[in-house]
Amino acid sequence: MNTIAQQVVKARNVSTPIIGIETPDPAATQANVSEAVQKEAEDSDEPPVPMMRWDIINGLVGMNQPGMGVVANLCGDMDPLSATGNPAECLSLLAKMDGVPERSIIFFHNAPLFYNQQGGEAVIQGIWNIRDLYKQDFRTLFLLGSDMDLPATIAQDVIVFREDLPDDDELRTIITNVHEDAREADPSLKTLKKDQIQRGVESLRGLAAYPAEQTTAMSLIPKGIDVGAMWERKRIMIEQTKGLTFLRSQFRFADSGGIENSKEFATRLFNGNRPPTCNVFIDEIEKMFAGASGGATDTSGVSQDQLGVMLTEMQTNNWTGMILVGHPGTGKSFLAETIGAEFDVPVLRCDLGATKGSLVGQSEQQIRAMMRTIKGVAGEDAFFIATCNRLESLPPELRRRFTFGIWFFDLPTKEERESIWQICLKRYKLNPKAKRPIDEGWTGAEIKNVCDLAWRLNCDPAEAAQFIVPICESDPQSIDRLRNLANNNFLSASVPGKYILPSTAAAQNSGRKKRSVRVSSK
Repeated sequence: MNTIAQQVVKARNVSTPIIGIETPDPAATQANVSEAVQKEAEDSDEPPVPMMRWDIINGLVGMNQPGMGVVANLCGDMDPLSATGNPAECLSLLAKMDGVPERSIIFFHNAPLFYNQQGGEAVIQGIWNIRDLYKQDFRTLFLLGSDMDLPATIAQDVIVFREDLPDDDELRTIITNVHEDAREADPSLKTLKKDQIQRGVESLRGLAAYPAEQTTAMSLIPKGIDVGAMWERKRIMIEQTKGLTFLRSQFRFADSGGIENSKEFATRLFNGNRPPTCNVFIDEIEKMFAGASGGATDTSGVSQDQLGVMLTEMQTNNWTGMILVGHPGTGKSFLAETIGAEFDVPVLRCDLGATKGSLVGQSEQQIRAMMRTIKGVAGEDAFFIATCNRLESLPPELRRRFTFGIWFFDLPTKEERESIWQICLKRYKLNPKAKRPIDEGWTGAEIKNVCDLAWRLNCDPAEAAQFIVPICESDPQSIDRLRNLANNNFLSASVPGKYILPSTAAAQNSGRKKRSVRVSSK
């Protein structure tokens, strides 16, 4: 018996009349709960429990013989759909004392769509009217939905449970059962090996039970499971979650020069004792939470709610991460995007702006759905990488959740620029001895862009550079501002330890040389 079923049985045993269940798969939840309730009745030598379900298309329908009898009794001579198709009218029928026997259960599908819509007051009242009546004789109304979002008028009258996405054990069972059923029809299918099942589990994380089952069935091949096909189907399904997209980079760490310290840290982390199972990438995070705190305000409260949800989920699930601060084009996004290819983990791009909806309560539902999907994919091992250009506008309480540090990506040094040139010249098939521009202060992205342009224009990089304005010339003030902010405060993406201003580091090196000379002269 799964956790939700156990909780439901306990709640019914103390005559809880109204139970809300937040679930990604209402059909599976209904099946699990009804099975658990019926088994409880059988173990107690009680008669079968009358079971019914309601949805807007079918109205009230009996799920077993006793349930069918109840529906027929309630509707009389009327067609059941005509009598119960309206949710408020159906709730009125269900509130009849002599119409619904004791210990009956009713599953009310997509309940939030009806009590939160305009004119939903009648549905709210119908739910409230049932409370005291059903508590007397162990009857139960189950409200099913992806997010309960209960109105204040009945929030204290409904006990809410949340059914999470399937864990690894449940996914392993799904894969095994689907494969065994397929082998009965086609004995030529080979027995699955443990490593095949494990790869299948990893590719299904984040899916509800039903799509996981369907994805497995469509990915069976004579030799076992087509994991690549499972990942592709999973990608399509997860991208139905507002604000989430899968990133698949064609590049790896070796495809970019510089930022060696951040690459080394990521390598040790993802090869360490507890490697993250999913990388969540939030680009320009300060813009995502604009208005959540500080100066500008979001009068709708959506940004504040998003911030609160992220703070809670990161704390509750023990999620952590790192913040990458630096000039545009210095490799921040490159590091976040290439982790997937480098360490064979999924990378989810998180766009909080895409979760904002026009309907009341829609934004709140969608940010929570996003977090549930991330948890389903990664469990407690999600690793967040956020890029940021203006750290000052990022709420301090959010910064503290990124416990693996704030990393500064400075303009590349002469040595780093040389390695970037070699990679880009080779990538665009340019003459390695071609004439180059003076590149002092250039970013890695600017070197890449000038090589791309040189290839397109069939000229050398020096000539192509006349169409490039590097940031060191267009916005030197922002470079100085970020460098002063990072000095001795943030970790360096290039060398071990804290970031030190180039001028300060040069002065320190000069001082060490002078002391060395004085010592040697004595």
